[in-house]
Amino acid sequence: MRVIVGLAILAGLVNAALPAVAQEVTAEVRTWDGQSWRLTQPRFEVFYTIIVKPEEGGVPQGAKAPDVSMTGSIQGLNTLFREEPRTKRGHGQVALVILSRKGVETEIPLASIRSLQFFRQPVEESALRPYLAVTHFRHSAAAVLLDGSRVEGDYVNLGTAVLRGMTPQGRVDIPWQEIGDIHFEPAESPKTSEGRGAPGSEKP
Repeated sequence: MRVIVGLAILAGLVNAALPAVAQEVTAEVRTWDGQSWRLTQPRFEVFYTIIVKPEEGGVPQGAKAPDVSMTGSIQGLNTLFREEPRTKRGHGQVALVILSRKGVETEIPLASIRSLQFFRQPVEESALRPYLAVTHFRHSAAAVLLDGSRVEGDYVNLGTAVLRGMTPQGRVDIPWQEIGDIHFEPAESPKTSEGRGAPGSEKP
């Protein structure tokens, strides 16, 4: 079985058991294009694709193959019996964020994060096509934990993850690459934005 997952944090994170804190906090989110969101039930979700390769053989060991007589061209018969790989898609919640600094990775449970700020730098000499290269960034991040400590990383990649939450208008999905900063707070706390800078800084 071959698994294709565009996410650097999937080692034990997808479908991990999350504490009930996801239901008890709100998230204030600001994106790079200047939009602001206040989300209830915020959570990061990752989407993935699994490609299942057909088993070799086709007839179980010890079983007698049925007697079948068929005629046709070699190309036609080959197409008839060739089994294509099957694709399964799914998604799950992300329990951890991994920040890398000088090659050292730090795993941070989302439930212990008070705020998370992302930074981005354009990738020079990008191998992508010109119309895609303008959106090719290298991301870093800084997390402030509930105990007041701060963890910085010079590289972060959440792959296909989106921040999903609810607003009075309905569900909102925000790709993580579009987030400048996010602040989690208990649902009963008054709205506050003191002590947080707006997204736009290019370096942590």
